[in-house]
Amino acid sequence: MRKLHQFLQLSWPDRWLLIRAGWWLGLITLGLRVMRLQTLQRLLLKRATRRASNVPAQRLAWAVRPASRFVPAATCLPQTLAAQVLFIQHGYPAELQIGAAKRPNGTLEAHAWLTSNGEIVLGALPDMERFVPLGSVQRGREQEQTG
Repeated sequence: MRKLHQFLQLSWPDRWLLIRAGWWLGLITLGLRVMRLQTLQRLLLKRATRRASNVPAQRLAWAVRPASRFVPAATCLPQTLAAQVLFIQHGYPAELQIGAAKRPNGTLEAHAWLTSNGEIVLGALPDMERFVPLGSVQRGREQEQTG
């Protein structure tokens, strides 16, 4: 009940942004269960059409965090993909990064994060330096101009 009260205290634009973030998170989480990451991302990037917006980039990243608490299995990868779609829709460059690190017990750990204009906007961890980037997919203003 407290979360509903907090939601209702938000402005209409913030409520709508949280609803959109939750919708994208749910769709992406489901999509990752039924198709390859590359296929899903290609479909998402085609659907992420740019529109005029005055929503700050920090607010877009903010919306994904609380929305992820209501979507089962919304780990770092679905969160990053959802944020990437929102960033692109609002005219911001967005680069999904995936990295891997070895845990002390020898197992491999993967993590996804989103950068925009060279800054990590979602998915920053205190020990980011231990992750070796495996690749990235960029989409935004500069890519649209070249491709």
